[in-house]
Amino acid sequence: MKLLVVCEFRFMRTPDGKTWTTSAFAHGFWERYLVVFDEVLVVARVNQAERKDPQWVRADGEKVTISALPYYVGLAGLLGNLFKLRGIARRHSQHADAILFRVPSQTAMLTIPCHGFGSKGYALEVVGDPADVFAAGITNRWLDKVLGWASASMLRYMVKRAHSVSYVTQAYLQAKYPARMSCTVGHYSSIELPDNWFAPFPRKYLKPATRILFIGSFGQLYKGQDVLIRAIAQLKNQGVTLNLTMLGDGVYLQPMRQLAADLGIEKQVMFVGEVKAANVREYLNAAEVFVMPSRTEGLPRALIEAMATALPAIGTFAGGIPELLPPERLYPAEDIDMLAQKLVELCTDLHALNADSARNLQAAADYRKDTLVQRRTRFYQSVAENSRKLEK
Repeated sequence: MKLLVVCEFRFMRTPDGKTWTTSAFAHGFWERYLVVFDEVLVVARVNQAERKDPQWVRADGEKVTISALPYYVGLAGLLGNLFKLRGIARRHSQHADAILFRVPSQTAMLTIPCHGFGSKGYALEVVGDPADVFAAGITNRWLDKVLGWASASMLRYMVKRAHSVSYVTQAYLQAKYPARMSCTVGHYSSIELPDNWFAPFPRKYLKPATRILFIGSFGQLYKGQDVLIRAIAQLKNQGVTLNLTMLGDGVYLQPMRQLAADLGIEKQVMFVGEVKAANVREYLNAAEVFVMPSRTEGLPRALIEAMATALPAIGTFAGGIPELLPPERLYPAEDIDMLAQKLVELCTDLHALNADSARNLQAAADYRKDTLVQRRTRFYQSVAENSRKLEK
Protein backbone atom coordinates (compact mmCIF):
# COMPACT_ATOMS: atom_id res chain seq x y z
CA MET A 1 0.00 0.00 0.00
CA LYS A 2 1.44 3.37 -1.06
CA LEU A 3 1.16 6.40 1.23
CA LEU A 4 1.42 9.97 -0.03
CA VAL A 5 2.67 12.43 2.60
CA VAL A 6 2.61 16.19 2.01
CA CYS A 7 4.69 18.43 4.28
CA GLU A 8 6.02 22.00 4.24
CA PHE A 9 9.68 21.22 4.87
CA ARG A 10 12.32 22.30 2.34
CA PHE A 11 14.82 19.72 1.10
CA MET A 12 17.94 19.91 -1.09
CA ARG A 13 18.69 17.73 -4.13
CA THR A 14 22.15 17.12 -5.60
CA PRO A 15 22.88 16.35 -9.28
CA ASP A 16 23.03 12.62 -8.53
CA GLY A 17 19.29 12.72 -7.75
CA LYS A 18 19.66 12.18 -4.00
CA THR A 19 17.64 14.31 -1.60
CA TRP A 20 19.07 15.75 1.61
CA THR A 21 18.04 17.54 4.79
CA THR A 22 19.90 19.61 7.36
CA SER A 23 18.46 17.63 10.29
CA ALA A 24 14.68 17.12 10.39
CA PHE A 25 12.89 14.56 8.20
CA ALA A 26 15.86 12.34 7.48
CA HIS A 27 15.17 8.88 6.07
CA GLY A 28 14.77 7.46 9.56
CA PHE A 29 11.81 9.73 10.19
CA TRP A 30 9.81 8.28 7.30
CA GLU A 31 10.38 4.73 8.49
CA ARG A 32 7.58 5.20 11.02
CA TYR A 33 5.09 5.09 8.14
CA LEU A 34 6.70 1.98 6.65
CA VAL A 35 5.61 -0.03 9.68
CA VAL A 36 2.14 -0.03 8.08
CA PHE A 37 2.63 1.09 4.46
CA ASP A 38 4.76 -0.57 1.77
CA GLU A 39 6.20 2.66 0.39
CA VAL A 40 6.09 6.38 1.10
CA LEU A 41 6.01 9.23 -1.41
CA VAL A 42 6.82 12.60 0.15
CA VAL A 43 5.70 15.74 -1.68
CA ALA A 44 7.57 18.85 -0.52
CA ARG A 45 9.63 21.81 -1.67
CA VAL A 46 13.04 20.81 -3.03
CA ASN A 47 15.88 23.13 -3.93
CA GLN A 48 18.69 22.15 -6.32
CA ALA A 49 22.24 22.16 -4.94
CA GLU A 50 25.51 21.78 -6.81
CA ARG A 51 27.10 19.66 -4.10
CA LYS A 52 26.28 18.04 -0.78
CA ASP A 53 27.10 19.94 2.38
CA PRO A 54 29.00 17.77 4.91
CA GLN A 55 26.33 18.51 7.52
CA TRP A 56 23.45 17.19 5.41
CA VAL A 57 21.88 13.78 5.94
CA ARG A 58 20.00 11.65 3.43
CA ALA A 59 16.22 12.12 3.33
CA ASP A 60 15.14 9.66 0.62
CA GLY A 61 16.22 6.06 0.18
CA GLU A 62 14.79 2.57 0.44
CA LYS A 63 10.99 2.69 0.00
CA VAL A 64 11.00 6.49 0.45
CA THR A 65 10.75 8.81 -2.56
CA ILE A 66 10.65 12.62 -2.40
CA SER A 67 8.88 14.43 -5.22
CA ALA A 68 9.71 18.09 -5.70
CA LEU A 69 7.30 20.97 -5.42
CA PRO A 70 8.54 24.36 -6.69
CA TYR A 71 10.97 25.86 -4.18
CA TYR A 72 9.01 29.02 -3.49
CA VAL A 73 9.59 31.42 -0.61
CA GLY A 74 6.99 33.72 0.93
CA LEU A 75 3.44 34.65 0.00
CA ALA A 76 4.36 36.02 -3.42
CA GLY A 77 6.20 32.83 -4.30
CA LEU A 78 3.28 30.75 -3.12
CA LEU A 79 0.78 32.61 -5.28
CA GLY A 80 3.11 32.54 -8.27
CA ASN A 81 3.35 28.74 -8.09
CA LEU A 82 -0.27 28.09 -7.20
CA PHE A 83 -1.26 26.12 -10.29
CA LYS A 84 1.94 24.08 -10.31
CA LEU A 85 1.42 23.11 -6.68
CA ARG A 86 -2.15 22.00 -7.31
CA GLY A 87 -1.21 20.08 -10.44
CA ILE A 88 1.61 18.15 -8.79
CA ALA A 89 -0.45 17.29 -5.72
CA ARG A 90 -3.38 16.09 -7.84
CA ARG A 91 -1.18 13.97 -10.09
CA HIS A 92 0.50 12.16 -7.24
CA SER A 93 -2.74 11.62 -5.34
CA GLN A 94 -4.13 9.57 -8.22
CA HIS A 95 -1.39 6.96 -7.75
CA ALA A 96 -1.47 6.70 -3.96
CA ASP A 97 -3.57 4.32 -1.88
CA ALA A 98 -3.71 6.63 1.13
CA ILE A 99 -3.04 10.35 1.60
CA LEU A 100 -1.78 12.14 4.69
CA PHE A 101 -1.07 15.84 5.19
CA ARG A 102 1.19 17.15 7.93
CA VAL A 103 -0.52 20.44 8.77
CA PRO A 104 -0.44 23.42 8.95
CA SER A 105 0.38 23.14 5.27
CA GLN A 106 0.06 25.73 2.54
CA THR A 107 -0.04 22.97 -0.06
CA ALA A 108 -2.90 21.25 1.74
CA MET A 109 -4.73 24.55 2.19
CA LEU A 110 -4.57 25.20 -1.55
CA THR A 111 -5.25 21.67 -2.70
CA ILE A 112 -7.92 20.12 -0.49
CA PRO A 113 -10.78 22.61 -1.17
CA CYS A 114 -10.51 22.22 -4.94
CA HIS A 115 -9.80 18.50 -4.96
CA GLY A 116 -11.32 16.07 -2.48
CA PHE A 117 -8.94 13.26 -3.47
CA GLY A 118 -11.77 11.18 -4.76
CA SER A 119 -12.96 8.18 -2.81
CA LYS A 120 -9.74 7.81 -0.79
CA GLY A 121 -10.24 10.88 1.35
CA TYR A 122 -7.28 12.00 3.45
CA ALA A 123 -5.76 11.92 6.93
CA LEU A 124 -4.09 14.73 8.86
CA GLU A 125 -1.30 14.99 11.39
CA VAL A 126 -1.85 18.34 13.12
CA VAL A 127 1.57 19.45 14.34
CA GLY A 128 0.96 23.15 15.02
CA ASP A 129 -1.47 26.04 15.17
CA PRO A 130 -1.30 28.54 12.27
CA ALA A 131 -3.23 31.12 14.27
CA ASP A 132 -0.47 31.18 16.89
CA VAL A 133 2.20 31.45 14.21
CA PHE A 134 0.67 34.54 12.64
CA ALA A 135 -0.12 36.02 16.05
CA ALA A 136 3.63 35.86 16.74
CA GLY A 137 4.17 38.16 13.73
CA ILE A 138 5.72 37.21 10.39
CA THR A 139 4.49 39.87 7.92
CA ASN A 140 2.79 42.98 9.30
CA ARG A 141 0.03 43.53 11.79
CA TRP A 142 -3.01 43.74 9.53
CA LEU A 143 -1.82 41.06 7.13
CA ASP A 144 -0.94 38.74 10.03
CA LYS A 145 -4.52 39.04 11.29
CA VAL A 146 -5.99 38.26 7.87
CA LEU A 147 -3.65 35.35 7.17
CA GLY A 148 -3.99 33.99 10.70
CA TRP A 149 -7.79 33.98 10.46
CA ALA A 150 -7.73 32.46 6.97
CA SER A 151 -5.22 29.74 7.88
CA ALA A 152 -7.05 28.78 11.07
CA SER A 153 -10.39 28.69 9.24
CA MET A 154 -8.93 26.50 6.51
CA LEU A 155 -7.39 24.12 9.04
CA ARG A 156 -10.78 23.74 10.75
CA TYR A 157 -12.26 23.03 7.30
CA MET A 158 -9.64 20.37 6.59
CA VAL A 159 -10.00 18.70 9.98
CA LYS A 160 -13.78 18.49 9.66
CA ARG A 161 -13.46 16.64 6.33
CA ALA A 162 -10.64 14.24 7.17
CA HIS A 163 -11.35 10.58 7.88
CA SER A 164 -8.46 10.36 10.39
CA VAL A 165 -6.79 13.08 12.46
CA SER A 166 -3.92 12.94 14.93
CA TYR A 167 -2.64 15.77 17.10
CA VAL A 168 0.73 16.37 18.75
CA THR A 169 -0.99 17.72 21.87
CA GLN A 170 -3.25 15.99 24.35
CA ALA A 171 -5.94 18.69 24.37
CA TYR A 172 -4.80 22.13 23.13
CA LEU A 173 -5.05 21.63 19.36
CA GLN A 174 -8.03 19.29 19.72
CA ALA A 175 -10.03 22.08 21.36
CA LYS A 176 -9.19 24.64 18.64
CA TYR A 177 -9.53 22.27 15.66
CA PRO A 178 -12.02 19.55 16.63
CA ALA A 179 -12.62 16.55 14.38
CA ARG A 180 -16.08 15.27 13.45
CA MET A 181 -17.66 12.52 15.53
CA SER A 182 -17.13 9.80 12.89
CA CYS A 183 -13.43 10.59 12.51
CA THR A 184 -10.65 8.36 13.83
CA VAL A 185 -8.70 10.53 16.29
CA GLY A 186 -5.29 9.96 17.83
CA HIS A 187 -2.61 11.94 19.61
CA TYR A 188 1.13 11.44 19.78
CA SER A 189 4.27 13.48 19.52
CA SER A 190 6.67 13.26 16.60
CA ILE A 191 9.40 12.69 19.14
CA GLU A 192 10.99 9.31 19.62
CA LEU A 193 13.21 9.31 22.69
CA PRO A 194 15.12 6.05 23.15
CA ASP A 195 15.75 4.72 26.63
CA ASN A 196 19.37 5.83 26.57
CA TRP A 197 18.29 9.47 26.18
CA PHE A 198 16.74 9.50 29.65
CA ALA A 199 18.74 10.42 32.72
CA PRO A 200 19.06 7.43 35.07
CA PHE A 201 17.98 9.55 38.05
CA PRO A 202 17.05 13.17 38.91
CA ARG A 203 19.77 15.80 39.24
CA LYS A 204 21.06 16.87 42.62
CA TYR A 205 21.38 20.63 43.10
CA LEU A 206 23.63 21.76 45.94
CA LYS A 207 23.94 25.40 44.88
CA PRO A 208 21.84 27.90 42.89
CA ALA A 209 21.66 27.42 39.12
CA THR A 210 23.45 29.85 36.82
CA ARG A 211 23.72 27.97 33.48
CA ILE A 212 20.65 28.53 31.29
CA LEU A 213 20.05 26.77 27.96
CA PHE A 214 17.87 27.71 24.96
CA ILE A 215 17.38 25.55 21.85
CA GLY A 216 15.49 26.75 18.77
CA SER A 217 15.68 28.02 15.22
CA PHE A 218 16.69 31.62 14.58
CA GLY A 219 14.86 31.60 11.24
CA GLN A 220 12.12 33.64 12.94
CA LEU A 221 11.66 35.01 16.45
CA TYR A 222 8.73 32.68 17.21
CA LYS A 223 10.84 31.15 19.97
CA GLY A 224 11.10 34.43 21.89
CA GLN A 225 14.90 34.65 21.79
CA ASP A 226 14.79 38.44 22.16
CA VAL A 227 12.58 38.18 25.25
CA LEU A 228 15.00 35.78 26.93
CA ILE A 229 18.03 37.93 26.14
CA ARG A 230 16.30 41.01 27.54
CA ALA A 231 15.34 39.10 30.70
CA ILE A 232 18.98 38.07 31.23
CA ALA A 233 20.02 41.72 30.79
CA GLN A 234 17.36 42.90 33.23
CA LEU A 235 18.61 40.45 35.86
CA LYS A 236 22.17 41.68 35.37
CA ASN A 237 20.98 45.21 36.11
CA GLN A 238 19.43 43.81 39.31
CA GLY A 239 22.69 42.18 40.35
CA VAL A 240 21.81 38.62 39.26
CA THR A 241 24.25 37.03 36.81
CA LEU A 242 23.02 34.12 34.67
CA ASN A 243 24.94 32.62 31.77
CA LEU A 244 22.88 31.76 28.71
CA THR A 245 23.81 29.28 25.96
CA MET A 246 21.71 29.46 22.78
CA LEU A 247 21.67 26.68 20.17
CA GLY A 248 20.26 27.30 16.71
CA ASP A 249 20.92 29.09 13.45
CA GLY A 250 19.06 31.37 11.06
CA VAL A 251 18.77 34.91 9.75
CA TYR A 252 18.06 36.36 13.20
CA LEU A 253 21.20 34.91 14.80
CA GLN A 254 23.32 37.99 14.06
CA PRO A 255 20.62 40.46 15.16
CA MET A 256 20.35 38.57 18.47
CA ARG A 257 24.12 38.72 18.89
CA GLN A 258 23.89 42.45 18.35
CA LEU A 259 21.04 42.75 20.84
CA ALA A 260 23.11 40.99 23.51
CA ALA A 261 26.02 43.33 22.78
CA ASP A 262 23.79 46.42 22.89
CA LEU A 263 22.46 45.31 26.28
CA GLY A 264 25.98 44.74 27.61
CA ILE A 265 25.65 41.01 28.18
CA GLU A 266 27.68 39.65 25.25
CA LYS A 267 29.99 37.87 27.73
CA GLN A 268 27.01 36.17 29.40
CA VAL A 269 25.41 34.86 26.20
CA MET A 270 27.10 32.19 24.09
CA PHE A 271 25.66 31.72 20.59
CA VAL A 272 26.63 28.22 19.44
CA GLY A 273 24.79 28.08 16.10
CA GLU A 274 23.33 24.90 14.66
CA VAL A 275 24.31 21.71 16.47
CA LYS A 276 23.96 18.15 15.22
CA ALA A 277 21.19 16.24 16.93
CA ALA A 278 23.72 13.73 18.25
CA ASN A 279 25.60 16.53 20.04
CA VAL A 280 22.65 18.31 21.65
CA ARG A 281 22.77 15.98 24.64
CA GLU A 282 26.13 17.33 25.83
CA TYR A 283 24.68 20.85 26.05
CA LEU A 284 21.65 19.56 27.95
CA ASN A 285 23.90 17.73 30.39
CA ALA A 286 25.99 20.85 30.97
CA ALA A 287 22.97 23.12 31.58
CA GLU A 288 21.20 23.66 34.88
CA VAL A 289 17.87 25.17 33.71
CA PHE A 290 16.13 25.04 30.33
CA VAL A 291 14.01 27.97 29.08
CA MET A 292 11.44 27.93 26.27
CA PRO A 293 10.23 31.55 25.82
CA SER A 294 8.14 30.73 22.73
CA ARG A 295 5.52 33.02 21.27
CA THR A 296 3.97 30.03 19.49
CA GLU A 297 4.37 26.26 19.82
CA GLY A 298 2.85 22.90 19.06
CA LEU A 299 4.26 20.32 21.44
CA PRO A 300 7.94 21.31 21.68
CA ARG A 301 10.47 18.56 21.09
CA ALA A 302 13.33 20.53 22.63
CA LEU A 303 11.46 20.90 25.92
CA ILE A 304 10.64 17.20 26.13
CA GLU A 305 14.26 16.30 25.37
CA ALA A 306 15.40 18.64 28.13
CA MET A 307 12.92 17.16 30.61
CA ALA A 308 14.15 13.65 29.77
CA THR A 309 17.62 14.69 30.92
CA ALA A 310 16.03 15.79 34.23
CA LEU A 311 16.45 19.52 33.58
CA PRO A 312 14.17 21.93 35.45
CA ALA A 313 12.44 24.19 32.91
CA ILE A 314 10.50 27.41 32.41
CA GLY A 315 8.15 28.08 29.48
CA THR A 316 5.30 30.23 28.23
CA PHE A 317 1.59 29.44 28.02
CA ALA A 318 1.94 28.93 24.24
CA GLY A 319 0.57 25.84 22.53
CA GLY A 320 1.19 22.53 24.28
CA ILE A 321 3.78 23.81 26.78
CA PRO A 322 1.22 23.88 29.64
CA GLU A 323 0.68 20.16 29.02
CA LEU A 324 4.33 19.62 29.98
CA LEU A 325 5.09 22.12 32.76
CA PRO A 326 3.19 23.05 35.95
CA PRO A 327 1.57 26.51 36.26
CA GLU A 328 4.29 27.86 38.55
CA ARG A 329 6.85 27.41 35.76
CA LEU A 330 4.79 29.23 33.11
CA TYR A 331 4.56 32.90 32.18
CA PRO A 332 2.84 34.93 29.40
CA ALA A 333 4.87 35.17 26.20
CA GLU A 334 6.46 38.60 25.70
CA ASP A 335 6.47 39.35 29.46
CA ILE A 336 10.15 40.10 30.14
CA ASP A 337 9.55 41.08 33.78
CA MET A 338 7.70 37.86 34.54
CA LEU A 339 10.33 35.71 32.85
CA ALA A 340 13.06 37.40 34.89
CA GLN A 341 11.05 36.77 38.05
CA LYS A 342 10.48 33.11 37.18
CA LEU A 343 14.20 32.64 36.51
CA VAL A 344 15.16 34.08 39.91
CA GLU A 345 12.49 32.05 41.71
CA LEU A 346 13.64 28.76 40.23
CA CYS A 347 17.41 29.28 40.00
CA THR A 348 17.80 30.38 43.62
CA ASP A 349 15.52 27.75 45.20
CA LEU A 350 17.39 24.47 45.74
CA HIS A 351 14.24 22.62 46.80
CA ALA A 352 12.42 23.72 43.63
CA LEU A 353 15.37 22.78 41.40
CA ASN A 354 15.56 19.27 42.83
CA ALA A 355 11.80 18.76 42.86
CA ASP A 356 11.42 19.98 39.27
CA SER A 357 14.25 17.75 38.10
CA ALA A 358 12.46 14.68 39.46
CA ARG A 359 9.07 15.80 38.19
CA ASN A 360 10.25 16.56 34.65
CA LEU A 361 12.09 13.26 34.34
CA GLN A 362 8.94 11.39 35.34
CA ALA A 363 6.70 13.46 33.02
CA ALA A 364 8.99 12.85 30.04
CA ALA A 365 8.47 9.09 30.39
CA ASP A 366 5.20 9.49 28.44
CA TYR A 367 7.36 10.23 25.39
CA ARG A 368 9.49 7.11 25.42
CA LYS A 369 9.93 5.66 21.97
CA ASP A 370 8.17 2.36 22.61
CA THR A 371 5.07 4.07 24.04
CA LEU A 372 4.74 6.50 21.12
CA VAL A 373 5.44 3.88 18.46
CA GLN A 374 2.50 1.79 19.64
CA ARG A 375 0.14 4.77 19.68
CA ARG A 376 1.31 6.04 16.30
CA THR A 377 1.18 2.64 14.62
CA ARG A 378 -2.43 2.15 15.70
CA PHE A 379 -3.30 5.46 14.06
CA TYR A 380 -1.54 4.59 10.78
CA GLN A 381 -3.36 1.26 10.71
CA SER A 382 -6.62 3.21 10.99
CA VAL A 383 -5.54 5.51 8.15
CA ALA A 384 -4.94 2.50 5.91
CA GLU A 385 -8.21 0.84 6.92
CA ASN A 386 -10.29 4.00 6.45
CA SER A 387 -8.73 4.64 3.04
CA ARG A 388 -9.62 1.10 1.92
CA LYS A 389 -13.18 1.41 3.19
CA LEU A 390 -13.74 4.67 1.36
CA GLU A 391 -12.50 3.23 -1.94
CA LYS A 392 -14.89 0.29 -1.84
